[in-house]
Amino acid sequence: MYTVGRTAQLTGVPRETLRKWEQRYGVVTPVRTEGNYRLYDDESVRRLTVMRDLVDSGWSPKEAARRVLQVPDATPSAVSDAPAPLDELARCAENFDLNRVEQVLDEAFARSDLDSVIDDWLMPALVRLGVAWQRGQVTVAGEHFISAAVHRRLAHAFQQLPTAGPDAPRVAVGLARGSRHELGVLSFAAVLRSHGIGVTYLGSDLPVEAWVDMVRALDPAAIVIGVPTIEDLPAVREVVTAVARRRSLVLVGGSFQDRVEGAEPLGHAPGAGARSLAVRLAGDN
Repeated sequence: MYTVGRTAQLTGVPRETLRKWEQRYGVVTPVRTEGNYRLYDDESVRRLTVMRDLVDSGWSPKEAARRVLQVPDATPSAVSDAPAPLDELARCAENFDLNRVEQVLDEAFARSDLDSVIDDWLMPALVRLGVAWQRGQVTVAGEHFISAAVHRRLAHAFQQLPTAGPDAPRVAVGLARGSRHELGVLSFAAVLRSHGIGVTYLGSDLPVEAWVDMVRALDPAAIVIGVPTIEDLPAVREVVTAVARRRSLVLVGGSFQDRVEGAEPLGHAPGAGARSLAVRLAGDN
């Protein structure tokens, strides 16, 4: 039997995600000790590993959990080549259906809280869209069409949230020079603002001098920089080095966050990362 920490190490699934998968999808059922600690057996580790591989290959957590439960004895190698289902956003990308994609986004954002919409639906859907593009199911124009629609919807959600009070912690969020993959940091910024944090959203392609000037002028409680692609690493490292001398907390998110020294990684779920940072900053005040 394994503790939740050891299970997270064995499967590569963060603790918070483990809890969500077991509670929301029922993919595993840990036993409880007398002290109410969760313990996982080898079968749970195997199932979680299979589900992680499916999610990494473009499946949504809900679809991956259904697959694991339908094929209980599946191994990671047996599902590694299973194609991710083509979901509604990818279908809209095929025929440039603006009315349908806006309807899909409106329905999704109205269905649940912003944290869950971002982590459980939007980010997995965008991963599947990328997989569909890689397989030639969606054109470059179709992928850009969907990304632009999602950007508009996230910007609208951000704008509709109430402004934080004057005593709320202030966080600056954006991308470094040359980086333009904005959907992850914009999602993070929207969730962070929904939790009462004052967010200064800087957008994409911000040179290091502008980051330094901003920190000097604003003195934020925290700075969040996205690292969505490997090409972004040099510019992000440059920003981190330049602003780390300040007293602001420096954090990074995105696919390559673990390769940036001197900054704290936020994890790979924008909603959960934003919520955790909001709780942390509120406790510091």
